[in-house]
Amino acid sequence: MKMYKYYLMILSFVMLNNICRSQAHAGFEQYYYTGDGPSSVVPKVYYQSRKNWYGELRYNYEASQTVSMNAGKMFSKKSTLSYSVTPVAGIVLGKFNGINTGTNIDMDYKKLFFSTEIEYTFSIDKTRGNLFLTWSECGYQFTEKIYSGMALQVIKNGQQKNIWEPGIMMGWVHEGWTFPLYMFNPFSNNRNYVLGINWEWNYEKS
Repeated sequence: MKMYKYYLMILSFVMLNNICRSQAHAGFEQYYYTGDGPSSVVPKVYYQSRKNWYGELRYNYEASQTVSMNAGKMFSKKSTLSYSVTPVAGIVLGKFNGINTGTNIDMDYKKLFFSTEIEYTFSIDKTRGNLFLTWSECGYQFTEKIYSGMALQVIKNGQQKNIWEPGIMMGWVHEGWTFPLYMFNPFSNNRNYVLGINWEWNYEKS
């Protein structure tokens, strides 16, 4: 898959650069999906240690009534152009069963930011094909509390063609809480909306 190979090349290059430790932190994210199709709630809980070991638990992400557990380690560098790359692997259990591989990438330059989550799930069910997912965001932090930008979802399930869903986003930040709002396919009749409620706890600030 050409797109997945492209991201792996980025990952290999970044991991050759400086590695730094960050503060330990944990948090949860909960997203409510509604619009063209059935509505769903997608919660996520994660933890990152002071030595940058990372773990996460998600529900309804790969498929409904499905749990995914991933773990990995973050590699990062802080400068004018800061970045972090977290390769992960794990398992998927429920209506969809398989083995996960993926990468989370974050980049910041002044008030500009970019992030992407890439995932490829190898299905162990004969009735299902492998699953490829990406969720990317590019935005601008207008104030300490308000940001806005663009988002993109790409989904490939089995032998089906890629599903591209471009969107717009905005969010409000307040004391560790973030409230993002997304609208995908804004100029079509099959719009989808995602509302998030996210919270992060930084251990060294507590």
